Amino acid sequence: MKKYSGILLLALSGLSYAGGWTEPLTVETVLTEGATDLIVIQTSGGSQSVSGCVVNNWIFIADNENRRNRAYSTAMAALASGKKISLWYGDTCSTWSFHSATSIKLLK
Repeated sequence: MKKYSGILLLALSGLSYAGGWTEPLTVETVLTEGATDLIVIQTSGGSQSVSGCVVNNWIFIADNENRRNRAYSTAMAALASGKKISLWYGDTCSTWSFHSATSIKLLK
């Protein structure tokens, strides 16, 4: 039984909850999409944070216009200055199978 418990524990240790801050990302493009006004951020230097999502492509989801404006400004500041960002992501993909982000931080 101990042998099987150890194998089960080892197998389960490989499972992880998708979500958290990304590694530092370089912003390549920032745009707002048509009628939905989604913020689309294309980056480089990232990995696939959630299985099935397109690498280095992000949709920023804000619950109000003020948050969306601040996120857009932060992404544009990173693009203009060459500084990196980190995005908080959840465990699902968003529109166009892009990663979904709900927070952004500018890194030194």
